Amino acid sequence: MPAFSRTQLGIILLLGALLFVVYAWRGNFGLTYSAPPAVAPNPVFVEMVGEVARPGVYSFPAPPTLPEVWRRAGGPEPLPQSDSTISSGSRIEVTHTTGAYRLSRMSGPRLLTLGLALDVNTATAEELEALPGIGPALAQRIVEYRKAHCPLRKLEDLLEVSGIGPKKLAELKPFISVQSAGQQPPEKR
Repeated sequence: MPAFSRTQLGIILLLGALLFVVYAWRGNFGLTYSAPPAVAPNPVFVEMVGEVARPGVYSFPAPPTLPEVWRRAGGPEPLPQSDSTISSGSRIEVTHTTGAYRLSRMSGPRLLTLGLALDVNTATAEELEALPGIGPALAQRIVEYRKAHCPLRKLEDLLEVSGIGPKKLAELKPFISVQSAGQQPPEKR
């Protein structure tokens, strides 16, 4: 067997280690491939209050119908007959044991807690104060501006409010939305 110098042994070991790394990288070295986890869709949150057995906020994987929410919260019989879906952030208030109900939006702080956007066209000054960096004075200026220019058509309209600049608007954008006026459903039954 031939004798190798220290330099030759170092080169052989280095090449062996390099081949091992390439083999491990190409063959995943015993690791099995797994598909990325399926992205869960954003849940739909609906609040049910009033004359129901289990009032509270309910989560659905897709927009539910009124009877689905009604059953889950234990609303009074008979079930309302409606095939239209309920949007996330809706609040259903059952006012009588006969099943009369009113459909509206959840309160601003509750929407924000659930990670839902607050509509600046309908939010009260108190609800606007729940936004980061909005105090009572700025919330009141937003309400006054909205009264004069309602409905706001886009979020950038808020740049006209004294105290809201591009930086403040960028901070608020994840928490607010501008929906058209008149999207609130009327009272039913």
